[in-house]
Amino acid sequence: MKNSQIAIDILKTLEKEHINLYHDVSKDEILDYLAGIENLDELSDIELDYVMLKMFAKFKDAHTSYFIPNKSIDKKIIFLNGKFYINYNEDWKEIKKFGNESPEEVYNKIREISNFETEEWLNYRIPSVLRNIHIWEMLGLDKTVITSSGEMIEINPFNFNNTIQKKHEPFYSYKALDGVLYIKYRKCQNEEGYPFETFVKDVKKFVEENNISEYILDLRGNTGGNSEIINPFQDFVRERKLKGVLLIDNGVFSSGRFAVAGFKKEFNTVLIGQPTGGAVKSYGYIKGLEIGGKKFSAAMRLWDFSDIFGYEGAIQPDIFVKETIEDIKNERDKTLEVALKEIQKMNENAEKIDSGIEK
Repeated sequence: MKNSQIAIDILKTLEKEHINLYHDVSKDEILDYLAGIENLDELSDIELDYVMLKMFAKFKDAHTSYFIPNKSIDKKIIFLNGKFYINYNEDWKEIKKFGNESPEEVYNKIREISNFETEEWLNYRIPSVLRNIHIWEMLGLDKTVITSSGEMIEINPFNFNNTIQKKHEPFYSYKALDGVLYIKYRKCQNEEGYPFETFVKDVKKFVEENNISEYILDLRGNTGGNSEIINPFQDFVRERKLKGVLLIDNGVFSSGRFAVAGFKKEFNTVLIGQPTGGAVKSYGYIKGLEIGGKKFSAAMRLWDFSDIFGYEGAIQPDIFVKETIEDIKNERDKTLEVALKEIQKMNENAEKIDSGIEK
């Protein structure tokens, strides 16, 4: 199948399956873009992938994605507060050059091939994009970076044969922190052999045995799954009349937003951290598709929580906490620290109210 035919067939399929494909770009703009690609049928596989990624980015829908092969690099890179950092000799170093290109030039190149609905989601996804060695090749990046300290670091494919496979972190876990129930909710998905409903039963027992009345629900990095999974815990909060806060960041996306919206709507729960990557109003519920060996997805529904938050764009925290590279180096969780202080403040205010009623 010719590249031009693959591109047109993918576009036609998106038009058929997506609930509102041209919500942010016109069909004529997309057709003009494809028509402007020189020698489209002569492009290599990776060159065609580059063309398609740029096309999908124009739809401004983070759930409508074009998938390319993945091979990880052997270094860890993060993007924080507008800067790139690389882990080198067990320390985080700021990247000043990607070969001969500036961080700003690389950022703009990544932006052109990334499908996102908020700037926050783009920034969160940048490290994942750069983790793929095929992206470096696609963007023509020199596989060498230069740090602010002058180190020249080579980027190579990751060798899985020389590593020990790590056990994946559980999708959810709990513990007590300063007498507060802390739940890390990493993914909206049932753990095999330990469904979330069973997990909540264990949490209930733990709360009752330890006479706990406050909770912290940590949603940071929860990119979604099944939005219904969280319901048993929300029911428990309602029944037990627990007081608590939610921790959010740019990694909260898709079904992760449902938990934020649900707790904000019912309990007006205080949100602490950074804005979410998922938008208040966005598309979702994807369908996986394939044409000519190329895999992609289309969003089939529109989710709108603007009646809860009163605005569109990323969900904003009630208490913003800025994370710095020094926090990462020192493994300091300032957001969690602020959350524990907020719980303490809530209890102090409740005591003042109770005292006033008694008088």
